[in-house]
Amino acid sequence: MCSENQENQTKQVTSSKDSSNKTDRYKPYRCRHCPQRFGFRSVRKEHEKMHEDPEFKCVFCFKLFRLKGNLKKHFQRHYLHEDEFQKAWDAYIDKDSSGSANSNGATSTQVNTRQALKALKNNQEADNETEPKPKKMKHNPTKESDSKTIKCCNLKDLRYGTSNRFCMAEECRIPPGAKYMRPKTEVDDEIQNYCLECFKDADLDVNDWEEKENTNPELEEIDECGVCRGLFHRVCELNIRSKSSFICKSCSPRRIFNMTRRVGTVNGDECAKFMTNKLNKFIVANNRQKKHQIPVTVVSFSKLKEMATSEMCPELDASDFIMKYSESVKCVYRAIYAYLMIDGIDVPFFSMFVSEFPSHAGQSWCTINYLDTVPYFESKGIKRGAMHGEIILTYIDYMKSIGYENAHIWSNPPKPGDDFIFNIHPDHQTFLGQNGLNDWYVRILQKGKEDGIILSYKTFEEKMKENAFKSMVDIPIFPDSLWSNVLKETNMETSNKKNFKKKLQVQYKKHGVDNFWIKLNEPSGSKPNIPALHPHSIMGDQELFLDKCAEMNLEFSTIRRAKFSSVSLIKLIYDADYF
Repeated sequence: MCSENQENQTKQVTSSKDSSNKTDRYKPYRCRHCPQRFGFRSVRKEHEKMHEDPEFKCVFCFKLFRLKGNLKKHFQRHYLHEDEFQKAWDAYIDKDSSGSANSNGATSTQVNTRQALKALKNNQEADNETEPKPKKMKHNPTKESDSKTIKCCNLKDLRYGTSNRFCMAEECRIPPGAKYMRPKTEVDDEIQNYCLECFKDADLDVNDWEEKENTNPELEEIDECGVCRGLFHRVCELNIRSKSSFICKSCSPRRIFNMTRRVGTVNGDECAKFMTNKLNKFIVANNRQKKHQIPVTVVSFSKLKEMATSEMCPELDASDFIMKYSESVKCVYRAIYAYLMIDGIDVPFFSMFVSEFPSHAGQSWCTINYLDTVPYFESKGIKRGAMHGEIILTYIDYMKSIGYENAHIWSNPPKPGDDFIFNIHPDHQTFLGQNGLNDWYVRILQKGKEDGIILSYKTFEEKMKENAFKSMVDIPIFPDSLWSNVLKETNMETSNKKNFKKKLQVQYKKHGVDNFWIKLNEPSGSKPNIPALHPHSIMGDQELFLDKCAEMNLEFSTIRRAKFSSVSLIKLIYDADYF
């Protein structure tokens, strides 16, 4: 499913969240100690550790923690600088690994470690006299009078955004701010929402339901500087740490420099390096401001996925599909993010999730599953739509360079208010409709043909006219792709083979021009195989990434919030357990 944002296009597109600021998706695994639900068993297992007795102890303040990741996050509060913290943390791990973390008193190992760490901290603070020492804060709301103003900006509306909820009725959405009906008690652990109109036709007992409003109750946090006692928006100050360690930019000019870091190549992924080099050459060649080139950085995360063939094909002819693809299908699932440096901060403006099949029924394929953008790319001489298209072609060019032969794209624009990857798009952003998006892809593919990347491209309708697909088994299918979903959903409507074929003809006509079959131009690489993988538990998974952003209110509705989200996500890239 792909969406494309063009220059000067605006409309808020957002992810679904409930009133507790979680995405409104079905999560089948419930915690055995509390009502919280999770989409994955492993995540639930990690959460359930929160209910166990604490076993990790801070050597400075003796505070106890159940999870080592939470101890590490707390430990960082004792330091202003990332390098100071890292050295101290490494010393703690090395010297205290044999200590008894769950004992009531400190062991001799812990006492020695604590003394060594305090000495290290004192020496480092003495070497850096330019950094003022923060005052210890005890939060007292009664001392914060209404006359105390915010020093960073004049923004009054600090409420975080929300996004579409999915109505139980087909093809229906509950937009932000709209009222909807929700059951007073959960049914089979599944969240059920109805918009008011659909609820009237649902023939349900109104006494079992209650009316809600699709809004996000969360507000931006306000922090007090530990030195000057001024109040600041956490988003404005890019403060991703706790309130107790906060020092404003005026009191500590180097704080932002010490907290933020470049996204860099992260993991040395070959696809990311190839795309970064080629895209920056494209910018240099086309940007009119020769003295102010805009650096773009691409990062990529990849993992191996395997799916049973029976799960991606209809039951009617499952045996034929299994004979064609074997019992299971393996692919490389890749997440790609393109960053632009804005005011010294790498901000993502483009992302897509793709699947790569080194051997799929005797051929190699790459497919684009999701594509999303936010309108923060700026360049004189390069339009946003052209830049987004160049990123797609650069990826296809990389796949050609490592021996891939074919590509497939489904042109599927989002419904107003839906998110594919980025959480909460700007209000002023719009998206192309189906016809406009089809035409945009045609222009991209035509340019790829002119550049020698693509040999040919054809719509599904054109392939049918060539009699390329004599039966449904001849149509290449991929996990969670257009034709896999079409075949399975049609099979759910009828198990009669004659009726199935009739319904399938309707789908053939419906999707005649919204998907493209692409032949790459003379692959230069050898026979493709599984590359070196660079997985990331959150950044490498489209659903988990969107869920995490919604949970932490990391949104891209304004450049201000996009910068804060970017700083948080880059921290997450290098330390998945930080938050």
